[in-house]
Amino acid sequence: MVRTLACSVCSIVLATMLVGTLLAGAGSRNGTTLPEAVSLEALAPIRGSSVRRIQNLQLLVADNPPFVLDGYTGRPREVDTPPVMEQGVLWVVAVGGRAGVIVAGYPRAEIYGVRGRGGHLTYLGRGRDAVASGDGASVWIKSAGESGCQLRRVGLDGRQRGRALPFSCRSTIQYGGELGLVVDQHQVINPATGRTLVKAPRAVIVAAVGKRLVLAGPGRKFTLLDTRTGAKRALPWLSALPGLDEPKADYQGRHVALAFADPAWQGGPSQAIDVWSLDTRSGALTHVPGMPALVRLKATSMEWTRDGRLVFLAESNERELIAVWRPGARRLTVKRVRLPSRTSGSDSFAPLG
Repeated sequence: MVRTLACSVCSIVLATMLVGTLLAGAGSRNGTTLPEAVSLEALAPIRGSSVRRIQNLQLLVADNPPFVLDGYTGRPREVDTPPVMEQGVLWVVAVGGRAGVIVAGYPRAEIYGVRGRGGHLTYLGRGRDAVASGDGASVWIKSAGESGCQLRRVGLDGRQRGRALPFSCRSTIQYGGELGLVVDQHQVINPATGRTLVKAPRAVIVAAVGKRLVLAGPGRKFTLLDTRTGAKRALPWLSALPGLDEPKADYQGRHVALAFADPAWQGGPSQAIDVWSLDTRSGALTHVPGMPALVRLKATSMEWTRDGRLVFLAESNERELIAVWRPGARRLTVKRVRLPSRTSGSDSFAPLG
């Protein structure tokens, strides 16, 4: 989950990493019990119900070149005519839980859309960055030219939708959704007009689900904001781990997986993650089974599938694995896999469907 990137404007940079300090004991806020301080001995590798096959799951995985990982066989295979990057970072953007976009290099990355499980690529053009638009069928691409930067919406079929709009070269695009496009971590804009819809100057916008936003900070707290009514729900810092990793919103418009991390647990070489699921309709919080867990953070990431499964692609206890959880389930489903040594500089992936 902790990324190693060569460019500071990539959407997968975790600007909210290491927000807050380690909790020293237990407490309770808003009816949610905070965890006791966790000892190193209490942490274990990711665990769950071991299976030989995971049905209906294929993942587009960042590598140089990228590959598709089959959850049924556990074997990787190359995408058709894979892009090979000479320098920089190659990362993958999930689109709608059923497609992906490959962004190869910086600052003039080659960008490709990947739909379906065949791994077929469609060239989308060049740009500095790309993020999903929220409709599951297109992406917003930021690019730079002689006259400055611009933002354009491109379908996964390679066709531009609408006209390109001027966009600040200093602004960073994070992700899109029903509400709009999150930029610079603190505001939501209408990407068709550039008009600001929501500002959060004292907090970081970490997730958007429908018309609701999840804000982190200031301090060790979260806020669930309903932009239609202005209603706010305060939520506590949930984990004994000190850093906030990249949250992920599901495509059902309901849940957000809040991930916490520590790249040097108790000052040692061990690394850990902890994941909670937030139901943005009810405000209920669920600790994902098997968490917290020891992992190698630079080889661990998570995404939601279109049918509502939270998928981890991780290295834990020197073993590579896929772990799957559906909200309400009591255990993770875990399958061991064997992957090539990934050299793209990113641990990102995207479910294909």
